[in-house]
Amino acid sequence: MARRRFRIRFSKLGRLKFIGHIDLLRTLELLFRRAKLPIAMSCGFHPKMRMSFPSALGLGFGSLDEVLDLEMQEQAGVMDADNLLHLLNQHTIEGLTFLSARLLGENEKKAKLLASIFQTNIPAAYQKHTADKIETFMKESSIPVTKSAGRMVDVRQAVLQMSFDSSTGCLTIELQTQAGPEAGIKEVLAALGLEKELFVSIFPQRVRCRLAEETGH
Repeated sequence: MARRRFRIRFSKLGRLKFIGHIDLLRTLELLFRRAKLPIAMSCGFHPKMRMSFPSALGLGFGSLDEVLDLEMQEQAGVMDADNLLHLLNQHTIEGLTFLSARLLGENEKKAKLLASIFQTNIPAAYQKHTADKIETFMKESSIPVTKSAGRMVDVRQAVLQMSFDSSTGCLTIELQTQAGPEAGIKEVLAALGLEKELFVSIFPQRVRCRLAEETGH
């Protein structure tokens, strides 16, 4: 019997936004064991659960839409997506909600992230010039910004779309996945002159992971 693979989408909010990706992996492993899910294991001296993420969310960022590919053992043939989703939410912890589960086809590849959509509310003190800064940003062909590790990235090439709703103060940014050092939401905020407010009065969260399967790539 072939192993069954599932694609799971979940949200990571509240206090869980302050744990890193490695801690998230440990949390999920404990949750899967508590739910007694027959997860497939890797080979070698230190077997690990066979799960993969198209993108690791940075420390401090909440998310309404994360993606996880999970592989079950051969004896999990009776497991279906609805039952899996029920078990996950039955044994989950505060801040971690499983939104959907889908059985993958035999020839479907691992999830590939094409773009991430982030949203954040801009404090009133900074809203006055936000629209003008966005207009200037989108007109540029290149905007180099230095990452914290010292590498230079072009944030303009990373941004697919950016908009600001003055009635709500909500800033929406769509970032495409890049090869090599990526420009993230931190670097975009730096280009807009808002980096000092990150995790002070600005708390971005990922609201959508756009995958290759959604565009037919």
